[in-house]
Amino acid sequence: MDIFGQLGINTTAGIQFVFFAIALLFLTKFVFTPYAHALEERQNKTKGGEDLAAEYQAKSVELQSEYESKIRALNLEIKNIVDASKSEANKQYETAVAKSRSEAEQLVSSNRTKIVAAVETASKELKSQTQAVALAITSKLLGK
Repeated sequence: MDIFGQLGINTTAGIQFVFFAIALLFLTKFVFTPYAHALEERQNKTKGGEDLAAEYQAKSVELQSEYESKIRALNLEIKNIVDASKSEANKQYETAVAKSRSEAEQLVSSNRTKIVAAVETASKELKSQTQAVALAITSKLLGK
């Protein structure tokens, strides 16, 4: 102990060392070890969370591609329905136009025949009346 005395170390330093060792053991057992376990558990949960997040990300990408393909299929089906409806409407339009044209042509044809018949009748009447009118004019001119 003489060596410690020559170095200027007294019993207070020894007592402080003992207190430090006891405090270190106490803190290691009751503070640092539980903290290390909690930190390790948190890291494990975080790793599990990262894996779970990656899995959810993959599922969301898969669902998005699935929904996009369904949307494309529905859009194609809707386009086909619209095209079929347009085609049917065009057919009905063409049928109605053709029917109207044929009816108009028949009406024009029948009116033409009626007009031709009326013109012929009027012409015959004029021819028959022409002689009577001519006789009446000549008789008036001659003064009879």
